Amino acid sequence: MLAHFIDSKSFQCGYFKDRESLFEEYLLEDISEVEFEYLLAHGMRHFGDYYFRPRCLDCYQCIPIRLRVADFQITRSQKRAVKACSGLKVKIGTPSYTDEKFSLYINHKAKFQTLVDDVEDEQNFRLSFYVNTAFGIEFEYYMDDKLVGVALGDHTTNTFSAIYTFYDTSVLKLSLGTFSILRQLEFCRQKGVKFFYLGYYIEDNQSLNYKAGFRPNEVYVDLSWRPFRNAEGDYLVPKNNVLWRNTDFLVKASTDKREEKVEAPPVKENSFL
Repeated sequence: MLAHFIDSKSFQCGYFKDRESLFEEYLLEDISEVEFEYLLAHGMRHFGDYYFRPRCLDCYQCIPIRLRVADFQITRSQKRAVKACSGLKVKIGTPSYTDEKFSLYINHKAKFQTLVDDVEDEQNFRLSFYVNTAFGIEFEYYMDDKLVGVALGDHTTNTFSAIYTFYDTSVLKLSLGTFSILRQLEFCRQKGVKFFYLGYYIEDNQSLNYKAGFRPNEVYVDLSWRPFRNAEGDYLVPKNNVLWRNTDFLVKASTDKREEKVEAPPVKENSFL
């Protein structure tokens, strides 16, 4: 793995107006599957070759959350989403850019102001979702041959990471976002994937707290994955007590060079990984 280290600076938080965000961030190239799974297991996310995880100094509410695919149990409301979307056609393949997808993304983003990212133009859209996608996978959703939704993710032998989903806001009643996650989970079951990473959970953000509804699930706190919400919907840890303090750097160089080949440690197999 080739790491380009970024001198990170604080910036205005996209979720809380009274706070600043700070990321641990890198540009990473030539990542092996084992290294990629290691990064996911320690709370790392990415857009293209840009990898990041929160390292804020006074707020710890961005919590990595994941599912064990074999343990997932669908809820009644999720079953209704599957039924509502039963008429959709699903195509699964390698991520492929089109102008139609970019237009769909921009319209979706304008509707959901609480979804925050730095992708504002076509070039950034391409770089974030359609360039350097060694493990990339794309789900396309069609209604009467019209593209109404796209979900981008990463797929390895043991993991699936949901990166971004956007869709035609005129079909909100279909619960396409929920259906998309369920369709990806079904794909994981078929492939024997062990872990499904949902990104970050923030209790006080309506665009991110829905993730706890897919259960049972686990959250990454105190350097380990711990059960958060069981299949019945009970919180095993009080929601307000779930915080993630990232005080370390996941990728380290052995010298002072700004560009250095580094190896991520192997992922350890245990009950909380």
